[in-house]
Amino acid sequence: MSRLDNTDLAAIARRWRECSYRHNELIIAHGDSDRDVFFLLQGRARVTMFSEDGREIAYRDIAPGEIFGELAGIDGKARSASVVALETTRVARLTEAAFRDIVINHPTFAWVLLEHLSAQLRRMTDRVFEFSTLVVRKRLILELSRRAEEIGPVNGQVSISPAPTHSELAATISTHREAVSREM
Repeated sequence: MSRLDNTDLAAIARRWRECSYRHNELIIAHGDSDRDVFFLLQGRARVTMFSEDGREIAYRDIAPGEIFGELAGIDGKARSASVVALETTRVARLTEAAFRDIVINHPTFAWVLLEHLSAQLRRMTDRVFEFSTLVVRKRLILELSRRAEEIGPVNGQVSISPAPTHSELAATISTHREAVSREM
């Protein structure tokens, strides 16, 4: 949302309603049929699913200013994943009709949305390649490097804070906590 001009931001803000979620509260449930689109205003959230045996698969973390739930708003199908608040979180919720109207009538917003979708597709392509070709150690190194790169150096050093748990890293790199613990 930070790349949108004031006209687009005002058009969106006029039509959304704000909601708050507690730590670990479900924002979107996998398989739900609602089509609302969300913008994270404050806090952090995670796009995730759980396997039949209860193992978490984390697709991405969502930071303030990011959009989520857009796939259902675009194609009208059921939710493809769940989204859970990682801390107290505030979101803006836009109905499917309002979202479609803004996409049609605000070309800058539509282009930013296309760039977002393109980035997500590239990220998923990279992850499928990593999961298919790299051992746990290399996937772990790549994930920690990505997290460090997102934060950037401060006084020539990088510190990932808060430090992810082994379970969280395992969910992100498609393995088990024990495998991450072994590699750490």
